[in-house]
Amino acid sequence: MKKFKKLFSLVLVLSMIITVTACGNDTENTTTTTQQYVDNGVVNTPGYNNVTPAESSENQGVQGTPSEAVSTSQNNIQINPEGTTASQESQATQIPNTTQAETQKPTEAAPQITDGVGKYTGTYNSMEQAVYYPADLVNSNRTYPIVAFANGTMVSYTFYETLLKELAKSGFIVVGNSETMAADGSAQISSIDFVISENNNTSSVLYGKVNTDKIATAGHSQGGRSAVNAAAKDSRIDCVLSIAGSNYVEEAEKLSTPVLFMAGTKDMIVDADKWIKTAYDAVKGPAVYVNYIGGIHTTCCSTPAPYVHYASLWFDAYLNGNTSRLDNFRYGGELSSDSAWTEFSYKGL
Repeated sequence: MKKFKKLFSLVLVLSMIITVTACGNDTENTTTTTQQYVDNGVVNTPGYNNVTPAESSENQGVQGTPSEAVSTSQNNIQINPEGTTASQESQATQIPNTTQAETQKPTEAAPQITDGVGKYTGTYNSMEQAVYYPADLVNSNRTYPIVAFANGTMVSYTFYETLLKELAKSGFIVVGNSETMAADGSAQISSIDFVISENNNTSSVLYGKVNTDKIATAGHSQGGRSAVNAAAKDSRIDCVLSIAGSNYVEEAEKLSTPVLFMAGTKDMIVDADKWIKTAYDAVKGPAVYVNYIGGIHTTCCSTPAPYVHYASLWFDAYLNGNTSRLDNFRYGGELSSDSAWTEFSYKGL
């Protein structure tokens, strides 16, 4: 069994290398429907160029462990998308003790502002933390909600930097970290603790600028599973975004926090029907499920705008109290009518 799990882990790493290459080279195929959003890799459809800004104020046991096919130019490789090692499977699932972390003084790099987004890095709980924030935060008198992001298997936050910057432009403090095996949610919770500690750090650009009562988790692939698990463990979290998340049903059924599940119809790593739709069916609280037509596993990083558009509306509703945004996620609303997405479902809204 140990050899079997090690083999799965090696194959999963290979699959992520393949998808990272695909994302970096922007080689994914798109359907005619998706093409209305993408023109030579540049999003140009009205309403998606400028993401709506926020306004102020891997599966169930009875199914076994499915393997998914990852297409290459020569053959298909069978993988287990859960993205965990034997040692991780034995880890405790409770929220980690943050007493030591709270006494750490974050080591900040000088903030830099580019294209309307500020960024700086620090170290917390032995992980690199990267904070992205809207440029107007520096001179603003208001506070901003937190969106903590978790990475896919064997990749760091740098892989998602375009996505994270676009989320920050929408009016949120977005934090990523260097954890490459994030499934249990603990690293994501540490990122939240880091940003809250920065709110009290007089030398930080975030000093007094964080709305510590409004927090979301988001993630991709194994990070989508982390986002669900972190919210199930930590009552501070108000809403969740899981993109191509390899969610276990037995974990998802513990979640009552509102969650938006986004899948891709051409994702050969995390199959939407086996992993994402089943998690949507299992969660106890409000939830939305939708499948991006032509989306592969890494479309959210190569073409983030369609994802960010709805993510910003979701966060605006639950973090800024603009509940009218939820109309976009009900039947007859924007998402259900958007021809770039399919299999739309919602419950509890």
